[in-house]
This record gives sequence, structure tokens and C-alpha cells, in this order.
Amino acid sequence: MIYTARQLFLFLIAALLITGCVNASEEVVFPTLNNEQPSNKVVAIYKGDPITSDELREFLAVQGFLDPDAPVNDSSYRKDALYQLIVDKYVGEEAVNTDWVNQQSEQLWNEIEHSYSQKIREQAYEELDITEEVVKKHIKAHFQSKQFFRDKISEEDVKGYFDKAGYSAEFKTVEEAKEPILQKLVQKAINNYVQDELKRQVKYVQVS
Repeated sequence: MIYTARQLFLFLIAALLITGCVNASEEVVFPTLNNEQPSNKVVAIYKGDPITSDELREFLAVQGFLDPDAPVNDSSYRKDALYQLIVDKYVGEEAVNTDWVNQQSEQLWNEIEHSYSQKIREQAYEELDITEEVVKKHIKAHFQSKQFFRDKISEEDVKGYFDKAGYSAEFKTVEEAKEPILQKLVQKAINNYVQDELKRQVKYVQVS
């Protein structure tokens, strides 16, 4: 099965994936990651920089935290996750609007705290071998990569999509529809970047 970027990621809709508010007495079954590769094994090389098995494992663990039903041991899912990890790690470094990144990161974390009790979160950290700091790091990196692509979208792009997609039936003005349009255009830009550029630049992709 092929997993699209929308199915895979996740951060903008994580609050929907964490269904409702989970009480401390309720049980959440987090996935167990199958990882027999050495932690320092190189699974991909991007512009000369190695991506290790441990980096991918940590990234997948965060996905399992955000969505306990995520198929983190599926090879297709893992390969797509590897590409998204590279986007977040390298493209996100070039984002400049830190205010938006910080606002979105804080908002999502508040939603996570509302959905998962402290007991559930601590259970997840232990089972997935991650920490709160690791989760927050990946959340911020993902919003940074989103911001990089948002910066490239002009007001004309938003207006053009508003007219083309018939958003006037749902929203009265372009301004009201701006945020959902930006999200769609950003995701499209990321998908195109992965397909048109990243997959040509990444060498030695080996996940299991």
C-alpha cells in the first residue's frame, strides 16, 4: 500500500487522530516498532549527509505517539516517513517566520495535553522510547518545513485557488478561506517537492 503525505502527516490534524479526551484510567495501545537494524546504520544519504536507522526509529516513534494506529512497521509507510523526516530536518531549517511556527507548535501541544493525560503520555514515552522533548522537537521541525513552503505562496496564488476551487460557496471572502487554502497549497507543494526533487537527491534508501 502507498501512503500519501496527507495520510502520513499528521501534525496539522493530530488532534483529530487522537480521538477525544483520553482519561488516565483508559488504556491506549501504542505500537511496538520492529527495528532490527543497528542504530548507526545508514538508511539514506541526502546531499552527502547520512540519515541513520536511529533517526528514522525516533521519527516513527513520534508518529506512533500522535497516532497509535499508524502502521509504523509497514515498509511503504516507513519509506514515506523517511522522506518526510528529510523534509523536516533540512527544509525546515530555512523557515524564517518563527512566530507562526511557535504558535502552531504550542497550539498542537496544548491539544495533545488535552487529549492524553499525563499518565498516558508517560506510558507512551516509556513504550516508544522517546521523551516529551523529542516529540516537541519533531512537531516544531514539521511546522518549520510547512512555514518554508508557506513563505513561497503569494496572495495571487491564494486568490487563484479560491476562484478555481469554488471556495466562494463555503467562504464569503478570500481572507476567510486563506488558511484552509494555504494548508492545501502547502501540502501540494510538499508532495511535489518530494516527488520532483527529493527522491532524485536521496541516495541509498534502505528501510525495513
